[in-house]
Amino acid sequence: MSALFTNWPRAKWSQWFCQSLLLSCTLLLGSVQAQSLADSNLNGANLTDSTLRGASQYQTLFAQGADNAALLALSQKLNLGETVRGHFVQSRQLKVLKKPLVSQGQFVFDKAQGLIWQQLSPFESLLILKDKQLIQKDSQGRVQISQADASASAAAMGDLLPSLVNAMLGGDISGLSANFELHFFAQEPLAQGKSPQQDSSSSSANWQLGLTPKDPLMKKAIANMVLEGSDTLHALVLLSANPSVSPQDITRIDFSELRQGPLSEAELAQYAISQTTPKDAGPRE
Repeated sequence: MSALFTNWPRAKWSQWFCQSLLLSCTLLLGSVQAQSLADSNLNGANLTDSTLRGASQYQTLFAQGADNAALLALSQKLNLGETVRGHFVQSRQLKVLKKPLVSQGQFVFDKAQGLIWQQLSPFESLLILKDKQLIQKDSQGRVQISQADASASAAAMGDLLPSLVNAMLGGDISGLSANFELHFFAQEPLAQGKSPQQDSSSSSANWQLGLTPKDPLMKKAIANMVLEGSDTLHALVLLSANPSVSPQDITRIDFSELRQGPLSEAELAQYAISQTTPKDAGPRE
C-alpha cells in the first residue's frame, strides 16, 4: 500500500492534501458531501454576506501587490503565541448547488505539535497535521495515517501547507512568499509594533491578504486564497478560479473565539494518536 501512495499522480496527491488540510474530510468523500446535503437544518445556515457577494469582491485585492511594511505589521497581528484554539464555521458554495454545504467544529494550533481540525457537525471527524503526517479519524472511529514524505512531490506539499497554517495562526508571513504571490489590501495602514493583546481597539482596520499559489498543480486545486481579519484573523476564503470568474466554487471558513493557553491533557492525547495507531496506507480514492 505504501507503493500505491508513492506512485499516486502528483496533481492528484496535491489536490487531496490541500483539501484535506484546509477543508477537512467533508470535502474529500462523495458520501460525506451527500450526508451534508441531506441535513436540511444546516444547509443554508451561516452563509455570510461575503459569500453571497461572490468572488468579484476580491478583484481589487488581487490587482495589487504587498509591501514589506504592511506584511510586517500583519505578522504582528496574526501572532497569537505558541498555542491558539477556537471555533470554525465552514460554508462551501458550489456553483451547481443552490444551498451551501455547512460544517462547524473546533481547532487547535500549536507551533511545536501541529494542527488539530475537529469537525463536530453535521457529523464528527478529526484531522491532524503534524510531523509531516496527515492523520484522519472518521465518525466510525477509523484512523488513517498518510506520510507526507512518501514521495518528493508529497514532501514539497508537506512543507508548503504547514507554512500556510503557521502564517494564519502563528504570524509567520515571511515563509509565504516562496510559494505564493502575495496581495494586500487594508482600509487604513496597519499599526506596527502592536500584538493582538496590546491592540484591543474595536476600530481596528479591516484587512485582506491574497495568496496565489506559484505551483501550477496546487493552483489547479485552489486557484486563490484570501485571509481576512482586523485585530485578529477572521476568515479564510478559497476560490476555485480568478476573482473575475463567475460563477465559481467558493469556500469560506470563519474563525471565532480565538484563545491562548497551554495544551490540555485531552489535546495532547489527540496529537499522540499517531503513536497509538498502526500506520495505514495513503489516501483513499
